[in-house]
Amino acid sequence: MILVGCGSAGKETLAMLLEQGKTDNIFFYDENKNAEDFIFEKFKVIKKTSKLLDNLKIDNKFCVCIGNPRRRKKMYNKLIELGGSPNNVIWDKNLSISELSQNATIIQPGVHISYEVIIGKSCLIHNNTSIGHKTIIGDFVNIGPLCSLIGPCTIGNETYISAGSIILPNVTIGNNVYVKAGSIVNRDLKDFETF
Repeated sequence: MILVGCGSAGKETLAMLLEQGKTDNIFFYDENKNAEDFIFEKFKVIKKTSKLLDNLKIDNKFCVCIGNPRRRKKMYNKLIELGGSPNNVIWDKNLSISELSQNATIIQPGVHISYEVIIGKSCLIHNNTSIGHKTIIGDFVNIGPLCSLIGPCTIGNETYISAGSIILPNVTIGNNVYVKAGSIVNRDLKDFETF
Protein backbone atom coordinates (compact mmCIF):
# COMPACT_ATOMS: atom_id res chain seq x y z
CA MET A 1 0.00 0.00 0.00
CA ILE A 2 1.14 3.52 -0.80
CA LEU A 3 0.83 6.01 2.06
CA VAL A 4 0.83 9.46 0.48
CA GLY A 5 2.54 11.97 2.77
CA CYS A 6 5.21 11.10 5.32
CA GLY A 7 4.45 13.73 7.96
CA SER A 8 2.72 13.06 11.28
CA ALA A 9 -0.53 11.76 9.71
CA GLY A 10 1.49 9.34 7.57
CA LYS A 11 3.48 8.07 10.54
CA GLU A 12 0.32 7.66 12.65
CA THR A 13 -1.32 5.74 9.81
CA LEU A 14 1.73 3.50 9.48
CA ALA A 15 1.63 2.84 13.24
CA MET A 16 -2.01 1.74 12.93
CA LEU A 17 -1.13 -0.66 10.10
CA LEU A 18 1.83 -2.08 12.03
CA GLU A 19 -0.30 -2.57 15.16
CA GLN A 20 -2.76 -4.57 13.05
CA GLY A 21 0.05 -6.69 11.56
CA LYS A 22 -0.31 -5.25 8.06
CA THR A 23 3.31 -4.78 7.02
CA ASP A 24 3.56 -6.10 3.44
CA ASN A 25 4.37 -3.76 0.55
CA ILE A 26 4.03 -0.50 2.50
CA PHE A 27 5.89 2.50 1.18
CA PHE A 28 5.44 6.26 1.21
CA TYR A 29 5.10 8.82 -1.56
CA ASP A 30 5.89 12.45 -0.82
CA GLU A 31 6.57 15.26 -3.31
CA ASN A 32 8.59 17.19 -0.73
CA LYS A 33 12.22 16.84 -1.81
CA ASN A 34 13.31 17.41 1.81
CA ALA A 35 11.25 14.48 3.10
CA GLU A 36 13.06 11.64 4.84
CA ASP A 37 14.29 8.75 2.68
CA PHE A 38 12.95 6.13 5.07
CA ILE A 39 10.30 6.13 7.80
CA PHE A 40 11.27 4.17 10.92
CA GLU A 41 14.43 3.12 9.00
CA LYS A 42 12.42 0.50 7.09
CA PHE A 43 9.70 2.04 4.93
CA LYS A 44 10.98 3.74 1.77
CA VAL A 45 9.83 7.23 0.77
CA ILE A 46 9.43 7.69 -2.99
CA LYS A 47 9.72 11.29 -4.20
CA LYS A 48 9.49 10.96 -8.00
CA THR A 49 6.37 10.23 -10.03
CA SER A 50 8.29 7.80 -12.27
CA LYS A 51 9.19 5.65 -9.23
CA LEU A 52 5.61 5.93 -7.99
CA LEU A 53 4.35 4.53 -11.31
CA ASP A 54 6.71 1.55 -10.96
CA ASN A 55 5.39 0.83 -7.47
CA LEU A 56 1.75 1.22 -8.54
CA LYS A 57 2.33 -1.78 -10.83
CA ILE A 58 3.26 -3.87 -7.77
CA ASP A 59 0.47 -2.66 -5.46
CA ASN A 60 -1.95 0.07 -6.55
CA LYS A 61 -3.73 0.50 -3.19
CA PHE A 62 -3.24 3.93 -1.61
CA CYS A 63 -4.36 6.14 1.24
CA VAL A 64 -3.64 9.88 1.44
CA CYS A 65 -2.17 10.80 4.84
CA ILE A 66 -2.22 14.60 4.62
CA GLY A 67 -4.15 16.80 7.06
CA ASN A 68 -4.76 19.74 4.71
CA PRO A 69 -8.03 18.96 2.85
CA ARG A 70 -7.04 20.75 -0.40
CA ARG A 71 -3.64 19.04 -0.59
CA ARG A 72 -5.28 15.71 0.25
CA LYS A 73 -7.78 16.18 -2.60
CA LYS A 74 -4.97 17.07 -5.04
CA MET A 75 -2.95 13.96 -4.15
CA TYR A 76 -6.03 11.71 -4.12
CA ASN A 77 -6.92 12.84 -7.66
CA LYS A 78 -3.31 12.39 -8.81
CA LEU A 79 -3.16 8.80 -7.53
CA ILE A 80 -6.53 7.99 -9.15
CA GLU A 81 -5.28 9.40 -12.49
CA LEU A 82 -2.14 7.26 -12.20
CA GLY A 83 -4.20 4.10 -11.68
CA GLY A 84 -4.27 3.92 -7.90
CA SER A 85 -7.06 2.23 -5.97
CA PRO A 86 -8.22 4.08 -2.80
CA ASN A 87 -8.03 2.03 0.38
CA ASN A 88 -9.21 2.80 3.91
CA VAL A 89 -7.08 2.50 7.01
CA ILE A 90 -9.37 1.96 9.98
CA TRP A 91 -8.49 1.20 13.57
CA ASP A 92 -10.98 -1.60 14.03
CA LYS A 93 -11.09 -1.72 17.83
CA ASN A 94 -14.09 -0.04 19.48
CA LEU A 95 -15.42 1.19 16.14
CA SER A 96 -19.12 1.08 15.39
CA ILE A 97 -19.95 1.72 11.76
CA SER A 98 -22.55 0.29 9.44
CA GLU A 99 -20.95 0.82 6.05
CA LEU A 100 -17.94 2.51 4.46
CA SER A 101 -16.72 2.01 0.92
CA GLN A 102 -13.00 1.84 0.08
CA ASN A 103 -12.27 5.51 -0.50
CA ALA A 104 -8.92 6.24 1.19
CA THR A 105 -10.42 7.36 4.50
CA ILE A 106 -8.35 7.13 7.69
CA ILE A 107 -10.13 6.47 10.99
CA GLN A 108 -7.80 6.55 13.99
CA PRO A 109 -8.12 4.74 17.36
CA GLY A 110 -10.97 5.55 19.72
CA VAL A 111 -13.35 6.90 17.07
CA HIS A 112 -17.04 6.09 17.52
CA ILE A 113 -19.31 6.32 14.50
CA SER A 114 -23.03 5.88 15.06
CA TYR A 115 -25.63 4.55 12.62
CA GLU A 116 -26.55 5.92 9.17
CA VAL A 117 -23.42 8.05 8.93
CA ILE A 118 -22.15 8.86 5.44
CA ILE A 119 -18.43 9.58 5.05
CA GLY A 120 -17.06 11.04 1.80
CA LYS A 121 -13.80 10.36 -0.03
CA SER A 122 -10.40 10.52 1.64
CA CYS A 123 -11.42 11.90 5.03
CA LEU A 124 -9.09 11.95 8.04
CA ILE A 125 -10.85 11.35 11.37
CA HIS A 126 -8.48 11.68 14.33
CA ASN A 127 -8.32 9.94 17.72
CA ASN A 128 -11.23 9.81 20.15
CA THR A 129 -13.77 11.59 17.98
CA SER A 130 -17.49 10.82 18.18
CA ILE A 131 -19.76 11.09 15.15
CA GLY A 132 -23.48 10.96 15.89
CA HIS A 133 -26.29 9.30 13.96
CA LYS A 134 -27.30 10.44 10.46
CA THR A 135 -24.29 12.75 10.10
CA ILE A 136 -23.13 13.42 6.54
CA ILE A 137 -19.43 14.17 6.03
CA GLY A 138 -18.27 15.45 2.62
CA ASP A 139 -15.11 14.62 0.68
CA PHE A 140 -11.57 15.43 1.92
CA VAL A 141 -12.69 16.51 5.40
CA ASN A 142 -10.27 16.63 8.35
CA ILE A 143 -11.79 16.12 11.81
CA GLY A 144 -9.27 16.72 14.59
CA PRO A 145 -8.86 14.70 17.78
CA LEU A 146 -11.47 14.79 20.55
CA CYS A 147 -14.22 16.29 18.38
CA SER A 148 -17.90 15.58 18.83
CA LEU A 149 -20.29 15.80 15.90
CA ILE A 150 -23.70 15.41 17.51
CA GLY A 151 -25.95 14.10 14.77
CA PRO A 152 -27.65 14.74 12.67
CA CYS A 153 -25.39 17.34 11.10
CA THR A 154 -23.80 17.94 7.69
CA ILE A 155 -20.15 18.77 6.97
CA GLY A 156 -19.23 20.11 3.50
CA ASN A 157 -16.29 19.15 1.30
CA GLU A 158 -12.69 20.14 2.15
CA THR A 159 -13.65 21.38 5.60
CA TYR A 160 -11.16 21.38 8.50
CA ILE A 161 -12.55 20.89 12.01
CA SER A 162 -9.83 21.50 14.60
CA ALA A 163 -9.23 19.55 17.82
CA GLY A 164 -11.82 19.52 20.57
CA SER A 165 -14.60 21.12 18.54
CA ILE A 166 -18.27 20.31 19.07
CA ILE A 167 -20.80 20.47 16.25
CA LEU A 168 -24.35 20.64 17.63
CA PRO A 169 -27.34 18.79 16.11
CA ASN A 170 -28.99 20.06 12.92
CA VAL A 171 -26.03 22.27 11.97
CA THR A 172 -24.91 22.44 8.34
CA ILE A 173 -21.29 23.41 7.68
CA GLY A 174 -20.46 24.46 4.11
CA ASN A 175 -17.49 23.64 1.89
CA ASN A 176 -13.92 24.79 2.66
CA VAL A 177 -14.83 25.91 6.18
CA TYR A 178 -12.23 26.20 8.95
CA VAL A 179 -13.45 25.53 12.50
CA LYS A 180 -10.96 26.67 15.16
CA ALA A 181 -9.87 24.39 18.02
CA GLY A 182 -12.33 24.09 20.89
CA SER A 183 -15.22 25.69 19.02
CA ILE A 184 -18.86 24.97 19.77
CA VAL A 185 -20.67 25.33 16.46
CA ASN A 186 -24.32 26.14 17.16
CA ARG A 187 -25.32 27.64 13.80
CA ASP A 188 -24.94 26.92 10.10
CA LEU A 189 -21.65 28.02 8.50
CA LYS A 190 -21.35 29.25 4.90
CA ASP A 191 -18.72 28.12 2.38
CA PHE A 192 -15.19 29.42 3.15
CA GLU A 193 -16.23 30.72 6.58
CA THR A 194 -13.89 30.62 9.59
CA PHE A 195 -15.52 29.97 12.96
